[in-house]
Amino acid sequence: GSLRQEDFPPRIVEHPSDLIVSKGEPATLNCKAEGRPTPTIEWYKGGERVETDKDDPRSHRMLLPSGSLFFLRIVHGRKSRPDEGVYVCVARNYLGEAVSHDASLEVAILRDDFRQNPSDVMVAVGEPAVMECQPPRGHPEPTISWKKDGSPLDDKDERITIRGGKLMITYTRKSDAGKYVCVGTNMVGERESEVAELTVLERPSFVKAAAH
Repeated sequence: GSLRQEDFPPRIVEHPSDLIVSKGEPATLNCKAEGRPTPTIEWYKGGERVETDKDDPRSHRMLLPSGSLFFLRIVHGRKSRPDEGVYVCVARNYLGEAVSHDASLEVAILRDDFRQNPSDVMVAVGEPAVMECQPPRGHPEPTISWKKDGSPLDDKDERITIRGGKLMITYTRKSDAGKYVCVGTNMVGERESEVAELTVLERPSFVKAAAH
């Protein structure tokens, strides 16, 4: 006679991972479970069962055959944030249930307004120049870069240091003069600050003559 396959309780073989996603984009929280008979999968967010297309065909959340939870688009408004939160998947058959690790789904944001715009700076040739910028609030925290006269700033120049929101030029040259813009970037996109003008003044020539 053939060996009878034993039934066994569910076990999770693929757990969901934390996600940061942009509003309106699709996303997937993975879950795979083994068991005999094949377990049913349900998702819970913050302890409450998640409604999917199995409950309501119009739902923007689909339960995939694997057990993964697929979001057609992440919904996130001022008032309602139905998708953000902490999720687990639960696999069940008649012998028991298994619960996955927690996975958080967070929605990336990037506001429009800079916490601090750079200001105009006026220096003499050879002096240091500093511009400061604080990007808009965002999640993930935006990175900062700079543009000069519309082009990305060459930070390979050893006179130039970009640290935090500060742009420092240790020894200004006439060619550093121009219009500077601070750019805050994360996965949502980028925002540009107001324009700040760097003016580099020539030292009067009689000063050079006096130095001889």
